[in-house]
Amino acid sequence: MFVRRIEVSGFRNLSRQVIELARGINFFSGGNGHGKTNTLEAVHLLATLKSFRGSSVRDVIAHGGDRAEISGSLERDGIPIEMGLIIDHKGRRLRVGGHNVSVVDDYLGRLKVATFTPDDLSMIKGSPSIRRRFMDRSVFLFQPIHLDRVKKFKAALKSRNRLLRYTGRLDREEIDVFGQMMAVYGIEVSKARANILKLVRDTARKIFQRLSDDRSSIDVIFKPGWKMEKHSDATVLEAQLHEKANTDIRRGKTSIGPQYDDFEILVEESSARRFASQGQQRSCAVSLLLAVVEHFILEEKEKPMIILDDVSSELDKSHRKRLFEKLTEIGAQVLVTATEEDLLAGIADRIEKSFLVNEGKITPVE
Repeated sequence: MFVRRIEVSGFRNLSRQVIELARGINFFSGGNGHGKTNTLEAVHLLATLKSFRGSSVRDVIAHGGDRAEISGSLERDGIPIEMGLIIDHKGRRLRVGGHNVSVVDDYLGRLKVATFTPDDLSMIKGSPSIRRRFMDRSVFLFQPIHLDRVKKFKAALKSRNRLLRYTGRLDREEIDVFGQMMAVYGIEVSKARANILKLVRDTARKIFQRLSDDRSSIDVIFKPGWKMEKHSDATVLEAQLHEKANTDIRRGKTSIGPQYDDFEILVEESSARRFASQGQQRSCAVSLLLAVVEHFILEEKEKPMIILDDVSSELDKSHRKRLFEKLTEIGAQVLVTATEEDLLAGIADRIEKSFLVNEGKITPVE
């Protein structure tokens, strides 16, 4: 699978334009604030219907504009596919093959992307929300339905928390109803997160040793936000939420559940967050991403697009070189940004096409 062409209009600061992409590594350079990240965000949004910045989708509409449009021409197994997304202040409209699509499941999964940002690079020492976002994006790559699970779980959690903060007479039965809804979707969310980490842990260990030239052994430990056992089902989580109801009423918020899921990386059985060097922490993060990509290729028999936003500037020269060697070996289509071209010095021969991004205009560099 690869994307031949992306067209954008009314998207943040980007000019209306068509971007012709190469099959291999595509490099976007330019100053801060000129639109490099916006370009990658547009592609990620086209694929997933979500911004990797965590902002509202409507925020991508250019200042003073009334709508944003993104479209892409893909090729999968030699078959061309046209995708399109229109966002305005009323919502969004989806198109596939020139036809409107009303069911999200008929849209998602056609363009597969694995996205990595500077926040992800700092996930080892960063907040648990960054690690949950990474787990969810990784699961989504394999199971587009995961987006719906997370959305419905968060809606139930929001409703339960709103009720817990209510200052009038509380209805315990209503609290339990929302607890039941949380449990139905939450068990699937937590299990999917645990399973993706279990799937990639051994591969991540091998990639870490290659990327960092470090023979240290790493491990990935899932830490659920509730008392989750191997054979737990929705009734187990529901019972725990019921048991915590009085505590939650006093606190005014739900105290357990997948919203507290997390994971920890161990280096030689010690916490990477507390004891690993910054270089080791970043190598752990990159290793996790590449392990997810490798398993996707192994299971799905196709290569996702890899999006790396300003990751190179956070790695030293040696780690950048090994990262791009690995990307070349994988052979997937890659979109990568950096502020300075010299950040990729020594690996220019691995870049298939370069672009200069200046004031929202993206120009190929010959």
